[in-house]
Amino acid sequence: MQSNQSFRIPLKERISLYDYAYMLQKFGAFNAPRQFQRPIAWKSEDRKKFFQSLLLNRVEGTYVLVDVKSCIGRLVDAGECDSETYKFFKKFLNEGYKYVILDGNNRMCFIKSLFEDEYTIPEGKYEYITDEVNGTISSFTVRKGKQKFSDLPERVRDVLEERQAAISLYTQITLEGMSEVFQNVNSGVPLNGQELRNAYSTLWAEYVRNIADETSSLLAKLFKDHRYRLCGEEWIANCLDMTIQGITINPILNEVSFSGVTQSTKNKLYKSDFLAVDDKNFYFDKFVEMMDFISRMLSEEILEEKILTRASAVQNLFWLMCNGIDTYDQVVSAVELHNAAYTDKNRTFVCGEDEKTFKECCNGMSAENLTARYEIFKEILDKVTNTGTNNFSSLNQQFNAVP
Repeated sequence: MQSNQSFRIPLKERISLYDYAYMLQKFGAFNAPRQFQRPIAWKSEDRKKFFQSLLLNRVEGTYVLVDVKSCIGRLVDAGECDSETYKFFKKFLNEGYKYVILDGNNRMCFIKSLFEDEYTIPEGKYEYITDEVNGTISSFTVRKGKQKFSDLPERVRDVLEERQAAISLYTQITLEGMSEVFQNVNSGVPLNGQELRNAYSTLWAEYVRNIADETSSLLAKLFKDHRYRLCGEEWIANCLDMTIQGITINPILNEVSFSGVTQSTKNKLYKSDFLAVDDKNFYFDKFVEMMDFISRMLSEEILEEKILTRASAVQNLFWLMCNGIDTYDQVVSAVELHNAAYTDKNRTFVCGEDEKTFKECCNGMSAENLTARYEIFKEILDKVTNTGTNNFSSLNQQFNAVP
């Protein structure tokens, strides 16, 4: 398919929210692929505010959908059955979905939960507009134990069911087109860097998502909700970027170079040429192996859980495992030595005009912070891989002896 060929013809119509929810429910129907949607991120206060907006008819924004069957038909007509877009839509359809949601997932899921009595409406008095033309306002009260949609007065239910929704339905579009639409419709929304990178139509974006899926049990230990604002996937991107370009070692010249990890460097990583097969498998396997090692250390109570599941410490461990720390016993020694350095308040490093402890350097990813981190990394590598022992006491004595 030619990149300049337009496969983005939006068909727009206005229907009631109730009919919209019914349509999607009746026809099977919708899902928000991870690369084109932020995870469900609404908290209780967000849901309440949206409910109030529905009542007062102040909901703005368009629900952007893609009709999967129509897109498949147009791709077949265009002879594009071997394209990645065709494979994507066929897989999506085979999983039982007929619509892709590019924008409005949080809103749609809330509306569905409201009409299906899954949402518990907070107690209190509410106002709602009964007449859209004249702006007539009335009120009602939600009392404890009567907090579902079906418990609302019929007059309120009727008004909510007739609220209008603007829908933009795409009947032909490519993967690249969906990525562009997602980014465009969110251009005025404070999406974070990782949410935008997640929409890139690149192998890197898929790779990071696959790692996140495979290591979800590890991410669940590192973050309260690793899916919220894609913080878990951003942590993975940070690990990869730090290992691939943040701290790079040239064994031939025996030189080490440092470059900060920023939103720009991660954007560049996602748009760069993808890894060779061996490298792809190497990094993927290191994440999985690290997850298993941490689970084992937790079960053996090597250190406190909060130490073993500190995001920056696990990030540093990933770099160490990619650069020489190999066996479980070596990982245990490295983690214990790392914690000794992390809690050392006396040793500092020059970072620009500041002096920072190793702990403080672990809170940032500038070139100066990574330079300081590497000093500790190198000492840990030298001690763990050269001592020929896994006795932590001897290793710790050596570490403390470093001036």
